Amino acid sequence: MTSNMTDEVKSMVEQIDELSENLPRRGFLKIAIGLLNGVLALALAVPGVAYLLTPVFQKGSSTWIKVGRPADFIKTEPQKATFKYISESGYSRKEKNGFVWVVADPDSPDGLTAFSAVCSHTGCNVAWRAAAALFVCPCHGGRYSKKGEVVAGPPPRPLTKLGLKIENGQVSVRIQS
Repeated sequence: MTSNMTDEVKSMVEQIDELSENLPRRGFLKIAIGLLNGVLALALAVPGVAYLLTPVFQKGSSTWIKVGRPADFIKTEPQKATFKYISESGYSRKEKNGFVWVVADPDSPDGLTAFSAVCSHTGCNVAWRAAAALFVCPCHGGRYSKKGEVVAGPPPRPLTKLGLKIENGQVSVRIQS
């Protein structure tokens, strides 16, 4: 077995000697510089490509945010629950302010339902108008019922229902961060 390996090594050395005799120094330098440039370009490109593709392969993460006590939301009108959260996008992390609408709902297991404050039409924030008893989008006049259903305007779908849980006397809402 050892003799086979030494024969192979000798054969490789002979091939290298043959190449070095046939390849002038200038040709060798051109090839070596070309390979070096290729390695450098690859070394610079890999981090850039990884930076660009990381968000594509990241799963949208969700997190539970505490928004208050159940007693804060057991009212006839929807209540605006504000909070701060960390938003991660690619490699950046930012603290952001957000809000959701929490509605007393006797049909829900917890007695409450949480809706995203984002209109399903163009992403504007909706506001509760007590006089009309509707959520209203100021951008294009979208209107939603207290249950988040589209009543009028261009929105293509209802307000997004968010996960809601009550633990240890605190209402938590699941948001996409």
